[in-house]
Amino acid sequence: MHSFSDSEIAAYLEEDLEATRASALEAVSVEDTSLQQRIQQIRQQMNDGEHSLGAIWRQHNLSCPGRKTLGGYLLGILPDAQSLFIRSHIETRGCLTCQANLDDLEQQQTETQDTLAARATRYFHSSIGHLSQQSDNEK
Repeated sequence: MHSFSDSEIAAYLEEDLEATRASALEAVSVEDTSLQQRIQQIRQQMNDGEHSLGAIWRQHNLSCPGRKTLGGYLLGILPDAQSLFIRSHIETRGCLTCQANLDDLEQQQTETQDTLAARATRYFHSSIGHLSQQSDNEK
């Protein structure tokens, strides 16, 4: 039997619940009328403008690290405690916003590395022609 907290249901409704947990909630809710009623009740609270601390925290992603911090995490330069928080925030909490930011930063890092490699190759090839002309002139 699965049990789901109100915060998990709210995260599900905001499409911010980790995928396997969201799938489990969907599967259980098909047969569980009390869970369906809780989902409806929480949806109504959200529509009415729930103002609990947890709701505000979730809506504004207050626990999410900034892109600069995520970049430091990606580079492996953060203190261990901060890296552990980010890893658990992404893997355990399943924060889709931070995962998307991390994926974007990884893609930018790959594109930057590819661009730098292409630039270095162009410089190398252009220098070879210049250097060979110099050595021909010196002969």
